[in-house]
Amino acid sequence: MYSLLQKKPTVQTDPYPHVIIEDALPWDLYGALENSFPESMVMQQQNAYDDGICFRLKADKLLDPRGSVPGVWKEFTQYHTSAEWFNEVNELFRPYMPSVLHKTFTEDDLGARGWADENKNIWTDCQLVMHKPIEEKTTRTPHIDNPMEMWAGLLYMPSTNDQSTGGEFQIYSTQSNVQKVDKKAGRQIYDNDLGTVVKTIPYKRNTFVMFANNSPNTVHGVSLRQDARLNRRSVNIIGEFKRGYATCLLYTSPSPRD
Repeated sequence: MYSLLQKKPTVQTDPYPHVIIEDALPWDLYGALENSFPESMVMQQQNAYDDGICFRLKADKLLDPRGSVPGVWKEFTQYHTSAEWFNEVNELFRPYMPSVLHKTFTEDDLGARGWADENKNIWTDCQLVMHKPIEEKTTRTPHIDNPMEMWAGLLYMPSTNDQSTGGEFQIYSTQSNVQKVDKKAGRQIYDNDLGTVVKTIPYKRNTFVMFANNSPNTVHGVSLRQDARLNRRSVNIIGEFKRGYATCLLYTSPSPRD
């Protein structure tokens, strides 16, 4: 019921493995999530990201039994940080991922970030994300993710009265293998490595995009918004190796800027 992959999508491989799913969740479930999106809780988080424009409510808060997160969001988060979900994603991307992931994982192998004990080398996360309605720049320039990350997914949840355009997820090609990124700018890609936009996924209700982070060329970004008056809402779904667990890096990380 909760799985964002329940429509059994086919992996597309140009320019790297990914899936795009419209109407990803049953609309009654999506509506329940949408109507109870804890916007004020997200915006109350003390640590804002990306120079103060991005706010995240992560699994450690969403799963806290002492918190006031709506029940449907706790259940959604429980599923998308579970071993069942992890295995579902692994099966989807199996042909494109290293053999260390070619197995069935259990709850003993992994856990939600913030709740997993230190003996577990795999962390999962589900994050409610909001970006302030800025127009002068994109909320995310073309970049690559942390090389400890195995895969990442993004569910769009715009407000029903959001009349803005843009804010779309964009998948880029590269001109060459990425060897260096600007880590101070969020692993932004330098122009000499950046190719063209291959696909643009609209900022549209109940649309889910997910990719396998299996090389330093998984470049993606967000297009500029226009007429933005409301916060940009989304849900991030992540699987990654524990920080410092360097023996299982999926690829060689580009160096920071010199």
